[in-house]
Amino acid sequence: MATNITLKSILEVSAKATLSDYVTVIAWSPMGNTLAAASGSGEVRLLKNFMSVPLCQPTGQSVDALAFSGDGKWLATGGQAGTITLWQMDGDVPKIADTLECGSWIDRLVWHPTCNHLAFNRGKTVQIWNADQAEAVISLAGIASAQDIRWSPDGKHLAIAIKSNIHIWNTQNWNEQLYQWEVTSPASAIAWSPDGALLACAIHDHSIGVLDWSKVQSLQQCVPTDENDLPILMCGFPGKIRQLAWADLPLSADLPPILAAATRELVTMWMHSTKGWESWVLDLHSGTVLDVAFRPKTGWLASLSDDGWIILWQAAQVLEGAEEGFSCLAWHPNGRHLAAGGQRGELLVWSTCTDA
Repeated sequence: MATNITLKSILEVSAKATLSDYVTVIAWSPMGNTLAAASGSGEVRLLKNFMSVPLCQPTGQSVDALAFSGDGKWLATGGQAGTITLWQMDGDVPKIADTLECGSWIDRLVWHPTCNHLAFNRGKTVQIWNADQAEAVISLAGIASAQDIRWSPDGKHLAIAIKSNIHIWNTQNWNEQLYQWEVTSPASAIAWSPDGALLACAIHDHSIGVLDWSKVQSLQQCVPTDENDLPILMCGFPGKIRQLAWADLPLSADLPPILAAATRELVTMWMHSTKGWESWVLDLHSGTVLDVAFRPKTGWLASLSDDGWIILWQAAQVLEGAEEGFSCLAWHPNGRHLAAGGQRGELLVWSTCTDA
């Protein structure tokens, strides 16, 4: 495989490390240049200013969820052991501040965007934990097998995918569920658009639903009453939809919403226009596309597959470095660095070239 298909590279390798097993999840801190990565053997490692720092040695039980709080002060990890570890990131050496016993496999944990409240699946509940106060905010009961959990960008709503329904709560009033969206089959992933106006859902019957949340909020009742307010259903995908990503576009661009979906060896693109939703396909991968992510404030798309390629589409650049394929990727919030994890524990960071 050719490493580049252009005369000039946009990204070049700036850091490398190796974990003891395949990389399950990676995340950038919003503060500084700190990347966290976890593995199938339970190892947790940081790349701090591109220097490797071990946090947790392999335990034999995978870590499958990992995230930094919005202010970068906390790192949460969870996985097969059924516990969540909360690390305080203040100071030069991270410290374990708390361990939450959950009793079941943790595969979803997400931080509120503006306060240090952590949402995670805990058996038949989704719990909200206040890390600063070390206390539970609330447990949302009757939620068996939450497939995905996502805060809205403004933090005012929490969406949870449960079987064939997306449940949405008002975070200012946890006493009752605000809205329920029923989809055609069990849901696997959900994603809010950057402005919080749209909510996309990947569905097991090889379709995607898009709910216009801004219209729902404008209604007096919590049930759409106009045909134009009903969720859009996008059908005909060739296989399982593994990942969804909305373009994080600059406000000055004045462009319509753009959604990318990873399915089999393809990336399907959807753009909302005055004619409705228009689509096209990106099809250079030869292996299964596992992840897609837009570079912040640019609309540039990176896609990653188990064929060992990461494609930076607008730059027509191919990145390699994982012998048996990649597993996950993440852009730094400032858009200057792209990180990816590999099936054999490879952890790589590419940075923008100074002259690109």
